[in-house]
Amino acid sequence: MNRDEVVQGTATWISWWTEQRKKKLREKLSDTMTINPFLLPIIFELHNISDFGELSDFLVGSHLMIGHSTGFGKLIDEKILPKVFGTEKLTAKYRRNNRPFINPCFNEIDHVIHRTNGDINLLSLKAGRWTIQLTMAMQLNHAFNEIITTFGSDFSQIAVGVFYGKSETLTDKYEILRGINRGAQHNVTDLTDRVFVYAGKDFWTWLNDDIEDTQDWVLEGIEEGISRSNPREESGQLLESFNQSVSRLYQKYIRPDGTVAWDELLRDING
Repeated sequence: MNRDEVVQGTATWISWWTEQRKKKLREKLSDTMTINPFLLPIIFELHNISDFGELSDFLVGSHLMIGHSTGFGKLIDEKILPKVFGTEKLTAKYRRNNRPFINPCFNEIDHVIHRTNGDINLLSLKAGRWTIQLTMAMQLNHAFNEIITTFGSDFSQIAVGVFYGKSETLTDKYEILRGINRGAQHNVTDLTDRVFVYAGKDFWTWLNDDIEDTQDWVLEGIEEGISRSNPREESGQLLESFNQSVSRLYQKYIRPDGTVAWDELLRDING
């Protein structure tokens, strides 16, 4: 993809996504927040919080950040990669209609990439350095080994892509999935000649036929998309309203002396 295709395509989907996030604020997310009554008094002291207004800011920010992170990962996976970069997302429908992808070993594959030279690459997309643990790393290795053993001639390589970070900061689980054992010996197969890990700039470069400026174009598209949707003013008003609604919800637990009736909050949440 050239610069204009990447920038404009990314901008379109970022504009769409910011509208989706604003919609969440409009729907009064306080009903979707899960409050841990045992953790709350610890947070109150640990973060030097003085009242429920400050606590509300903290809770709302944490709640929304989780949603933003999860939603952005889905945006990359379901919109940016297939709609901007032309990958084939392995949806349930795609897998049913395109054998051999119906086989369970392809459960770990998220995208198929058709290269201009005729090669076909498989991509397993991950969000960051901590996305996989040991059990998953071994499962990935076994699945990749089955794909290579059974369908190896159909695909030139299997890539594990991490869309932010650097390769040197990844945990050793990204080596284990390739079959590299350092120290403890795990039941994995050496797949280093067919399975590769790309992180951060290297991922975006690999994705877009080795064009090193790709991640910069994606960021440019993000900035353009934000400019189009201009979410700051409305989101600020919605967020303030959201914070106030959460704060009001917990004001009843303030005793006359200013202390917090954590026991009453516990009973209301846990029964």
